[in-house]
Amino acid sequence: MSINPSKDKNIPTDTEACYETVASQEEIYLEETEEEVRAILMSDDPSAQTTAEYWQKKREALELGWRNTDQ
Repeated sequence: MSINPSKDKNIPTDTEACYETVASQEEIYLEETEEEVRAILMSDDPSAQTTAEYWQKKREALELGWRNTDQ
């Protein structure tokens, strides 16, 4: 903490701006990634279908594991 308390009042504002910037970047990244995944899953490429099936099975296994640990 600095000796001058007026300087400390600026820290939350800068931190909040930083958080907002990161959140904005994260949102853009997630939207772009979602578009890419959607395009892959909707393509006629057979490897995309295999990949989608693999991740669906992986997700189901993880969900099953979570259910078993909750009990």
